[in-house]
Amino acid sequence: MTRIFSEYLNKDRDSLGRVCGACKSSFSGMCGASRAFFDRICAACRAFYSRMWAIFLGNSSFSFEFEFDPEDGGGPRKKSLGNHRLRNVLFAAATCLLVIFGSLMLAFHTVRSTSAQYEELMLYRSTMQGYAAKQKELLGIVEKNQNDLAKLEKMEKQMRRQLEKLGIPVPLMSPIHTGGQGGPLEGEKVSQLDILIAQGKNLQQAVTAEKNTIEALRKSINDEEYRREVTPSVWPTDSDEITSSFGGRISPFNGYRIDWHPGIDIANTYGAPIYASASGHVAMAGWYGGYGRYVEIEHDFGYVTAYGHMSVIAVSAGQYVEKGSVIGYVGNSGYSTGPHLHFEVIRNGKQVNPFSVIKRY
Repeated sequence: MTRIFSEYLNKDRDSLGRVCGACKSSFSGMCGASRAFFDRICAACRAFYSRMWAIFLGNSSFSFEFEFDPEDGGGPRKKSLGNHRLRNVLFAAATCLLVIFGSLMLAFHTVRSTSAQYEELMLYRSTMQGYAAKQKELLGIVEKNQNDLAKLEKMEKQMRRQLEKLGIPVPLMSPIHTGGQGGPLEGEKVSQLDILIAQGKNLQQAVTAEKNTIEALRKSINDEEYRREVTPSVWPTDSDEITSSFGGRISPFNGYRIDWHPGIDIANTYGAPIYASASGHVAMAGWYGGYGRYVEIEHDFGYVTAYGHMSVIAVSAGQYVEKGSVIGYVGNSGYSTGPHLHFEVIRNGKQVNPFSVIKRY
């Protein structure tokens, strides 16, 4: 009897091996699970069946009896299950359990796979949302830079016209003012994000260069305006009657001696206003020998102007005066034969002819 069960066991083991191989191939194809996963299940199946067969191999006459009451009202009856029938029942029960267990494992694996795919989808969606937000941000930056560049270019043109009016040499346009580049690229895919990044980079460079150009132009204008502000150019009183020129002249007091006149005398009515020929700081304001009431103004670039014979001084030493502002009034103080303004221009410590610097009124 033992030999018969052994042969049957060996036969069923071969059948079980074929079933496990088919099961493994089928389920692997359906859900894409790894073969190692089903190897573990098949090993558990073999172990279970081996223990089941071992129960029967040790008892050749094993049987199972139970009592039941039939529906026809008769007395209790007994029913026995021999080895063969009991083995079939247990085999069917074990097979059902294994099918249920396999189904549960397959469902679990499917749920895990679906969860992983969902997480991957959420990650992809998040990445795409970040990409769209970055693209929108870059588009806004590109548009802002384009508007800024247009405003700066307009400002530059205005400043260049101002330089031309001031008579200042106008520098050439910056090399950055060139068109863009583009066109189809064979064998290469370019994303909209890459295009925006390239545009933003080029525009930022153009804006920076334009700001530097405008700053240089503004400095040129400011320097020129400042130079003109502190350079004597305003005629100092409302009269063009020159009674004494710059240089040698016959003395107005004795009529025959030649003396040196370091400025020009401009005749005007007593009390007429006197104007600062350029902006600067008052170095002296008061009585100064033969000059009478005298004002001296220091400017930049080595220029100094002096005003003498005033009737009234309207400024004080240390005060800053603007170009064209009133600093006093025409008088007859000091060595003077009548109401007039004595006006001098000093450049780098040397008195020069005012007409070499200032246009006549």
